[in-house]
Amino acid sequence: MKPKTIKPYRPLIILFFLAAVLLVGGLPLVRAQDNDVIIQAMKDELDRAMKSLVIENMDKPYYLEYSLDDYWQWSIEGSFGSLTESKENHRRILNVDLRVGDYRLDNTGFVDRSSMFSTVVGSYETVVIDDDYNALRRSLWLATDEAYKIALKQLASKKAYLKSQVQTEEIPDFSKEEGVQKIAPFKILKPDRAKAEKLIKTLSAVFRKFPALHESHVKMQIKILNKYFVNNEGTIFRLPETLVTLEAAASTQATDGMKLKHFIPFYAWTLEDLPAEKELAAGIAKVAEELTALASAPVLENYIGPVLFTRQAAAELFTQVLIPNLSGQRPLLSDMPQMEQMSFSSKLVQMINRKVLPSEISITDDPTRTDFNKHPLLGSYLLDDEGVPARPVNLVERGILKTLLMSRRPRKEIQQSNGHGRAGIMGNPGVQVGNLLITADNGKTYPELKEILIQVCKDQGMEFGLIVKTMDNPAITGVEDSMSFLMQGMKSGSQLTQPVVTARIYVKDGREEPVRGISLGEFNVGDLKDIEAVGNDYYVMHRMMGSGGGVLGGFFSLYSTRGRQDMGIPTSIIAPSILFEELEFKKSEEKREKPPLLPHPFFGK
Repeated sequence: MKPKTIKPYRPLIILFFLAAVLLVGGLPLVRAQDNDVIIQAMKDELDRAMKSLVIENMDKPYYLEYSLDDYWQWSIEGSFGSLTESKENHRRILNVDLRVGDYRLDNTGFVDRSSMFSTVVGSYETVVIDDDYNALRRSLWLATDEAYKIALKQLASKKAYLKSQVQTEEIPDFSKEEGVQKIAPFKILKPDRAKAEKLIKTLSAVFRKFPALHESHVKMQIKILNKYFVNNEGTIFRLPETLVTLEAAASTQATDGMKLKHFIPFYAWTLEDLPAEKELAAGIAKVAEELTALASAPVLENYIGPVLFTRQAAAELFTQVLIPNLSGQRPLLSDMPQMEQMSFSSKLVQMINRKVLPSEISITDDPTRTDFNKHPLLGSYLLDDEGVPARPVNLVERGILKTLLMSRRPRKEIQQSNGHGRAGIMGNPGVQVGNLLITADNGKTYPELKEILIQVCKDQGMEFGLIVKTMDNPAITGVEDSMSFLMQGMKSGSQLTQPVVTARIYVKDGREEPVRGISLGEFNVGDLKDIEAVGNDYYVMHRMMGSGGGVLGGFFSLYSTRGRQDMGIPTSIIAPSILFEELEFKKSEEKREKPPLLPHPFFGK
């Protein structure tokens, strides 16, 4: 089939790239020539491999894909007014997806001990950063040779495994998609280093005004990624991505030893698009103030009653509970029982055309959308990481689940990709959201939701209710907690991060009081049907998510958000406040250590 130049959403694409040029402002923009050395090397080696790569009496490759990320990042970090890091990193990371067999049955989707590493993280390697055609061809040649030999072993192992299993249905391993071509300008960004370092020093110094805080940091990452992709179906693209993240986090301990933390992230396409310094400083100061108040706040014992999730907490709840279950990623096969147990499968796969949410809620994932109420959306893209055009997907209509997000790995109910096969800097593509919009018909204002919360408390004879305003994101607040939480999540599959900012609202006068020390334990996607009321106060949250690929499948879509932010996939989640009539919170059981014996040296005598 003759590949086509991508045409869907032409007006949007034009607007998207015009907006991208405007966002870049005065930063240098370099247009690569049509005879791009990287693309030419990828095309030439791919053609050679598809024609000649074969071992006698063995299968030839039926599909070959090269993806190369030209990745440049600058990281700056500061603490209490001093720089702790300022470094640049330029890498090119090559991934090879080589398949033997055919679209119906190939070497993928199966993991054994010999192929575990490549299945989990993909066949990636770093290559030269110079535009050296011969050096690139050499890297492609060696990587392809290794991928082919691994693929033959995988297919043999997979066929042997399938012979020992009763097969109730045959589902293709790979969907057939039409080839597309899109060559966008290559981008180079050169930010003002001195200006950025000064900003981080200034912002990190904000925490010096708060003696109760023990640790803090402000970290900025400026990233540009030029993504290259070539496959034997005729798809060729070069697409740029720019992203700036600025994250501030702090921690302390209460007098009883309880560890407390808080954070705030800012995201933009370029450095110039970040909020003004005054606004950034104000946001960081608010975090410090709220954390200081939490240190002296009362500890809330076990609680059962109405709970209102608002702003970041509402978006975070949907992110952790709902997003992994919107994935149609089919679990992997394995001859290792422990691997099959760890492979995540959506709890909603059997719920298509059935009610999964209250009837006033609808959900769409739309990577073609670039803003929401004038807020830029970071999950926008033209083609996914399998070369399939992005498209809007209506997932839930008035509470009824209509479909799931799909990559090129089919499932029985959905045979084709809908443009949601996405990958981070390293790893195989998996199913992931782009811009997830959760909307409600006749949503309530936030004051109305508070009144409903108070009324429900009155009806239950309760003195107060709970409002959760911020939930933890350990990818920002701490990697140690990330690993601990991952282990908990693997056991229960439904563990949520702890609330960071929670207040009880008193029925008598509507007064709010911060509280600490509680955790919402198990919470499953089915519990979302118990939402009592929904707001119209939409909050836009940006997250760096995992690809959902690899041996743990969609499980990592949830839990890899606690991993490295710089390797993740940019997404945006738009969600309203939500009210539950009854949820159970339990007192945190984490181990406590004694606070430091001496005061912080910045403030102590």
